[in-house]
Amino acid sequence: MPSLPKWINDTLENVMSSKFKECTVIYTENISKDLRLIRFASDLEDVSFEPAYAIGIRVNERDYRNYSPFNFNRQEGTFDVLFHLHNADSVGSRFAHHLSEGDVTKVLMPRGKRFFEPNAGIHFSIGDETSLGSSLAIKVAAEEIGGSFVCLHELEESSALKKIELYGYHVSKNDIHNIIGALNDFLKEEKEAVYNNEVVFYLTGNGNTMSAVRKFLKTKGVDAKCIRSQAYWIEGKKGL
Repeated sequence: MPSLPKWINDTLENVMSSKFKECTVIYTENISKDLRLIRFASDLEDVSFEPAYAIGIRVNERDYRNYSPFNFNRQEGTFDVLFHLHNADSVGSRFAHHLSEGDVTKVLMPRGKRFFEPNAGIHFSIGDETSLGSSLAIKVAAEEIGGSFVCLHELEESSALKKIELYGYHVSKNDIHNIIGALNDFLKEEKEAVYNNEVVFYLTGNGNTMSAVRKFLKTKGVDAKCIRSQAYWIEGKKGL
């Protein structure tokens, strides 16, 4: 999301007040040196949510950032966000680093395009650290309807996947060769399911990596309707 003058952001919150909720931090946990889990509480009874929807958080006077919530529970009024603390100079990282229990912040409630395909037999989520929240939300939704879940993430610290119970393929950062290798192994193992369009691939995170993965999947015969994509960031672009 772009930087805007303070007065415009103030006006946005006033004009769209029904779209915002005051959320209180009730739990924090450092998953790794660059991943921090924050649990928020609010009145969520009237809020719609689907896997990979995004919330908007005003991280300073001028900037909002989008994050993917998971464990979204309307009845209990709670949801979790995994913040990627990737850069000390990033306004989003600084904001998340300083959040503590009891802090209250206004949050633009979940919104986005329909991403999750409930009719798929296998749900394959692909991304990086910024995709972990989406992957967790997709995993929960898939398991609730009896579907299978697979994931592939490029991470600096793969041990974080075990801590958040997100098991699957993992590769080092910017390792497109091994990403393609893992996908190739999966396509061979699930050849029949892929051929019958029973597998849906969810691509999130780095827009450049997503483009390469999407191109590879298409060359391997994956139907375009079975590939869902949403870029969370692109190198050199601020506030995507």
